[in-house]
Amino acid sequence: MFDWDRHNLRKIKAHKISAEEVEQALEISPILIYEQDAEVEPRYVYYGETSSLRLLAVVLTERDGAIRVITAYELDAGQKRDYLERRLRGE
Repeated sequence: MFDWDRHNLRKIKAHKISAEEVEQALEISPILIYEQDAEVEPRYVYYGETSSLRLLAVVLTERDGAIRVITAYELDAGQKRDYLERRLRGE
């Protein structure tokens, strides 16, 4: 279950990404890249791809059993290379 509101929807919209694309990227074999230390709660950065093969980074946390997306953006060239190399290694 995803926790969407006007704040996180506005953040992803600024990157021209829809909630549906974020959910797809997290459902189609996402790769956990690292955990961020936030002041209040742990945040996780995932790389994933949509059904239209758009490569995204998604920053999220878990709150009350729901996935709370902080932001999402398209991978840059270096991140795309990292994602593809990880996929080739079977991650």
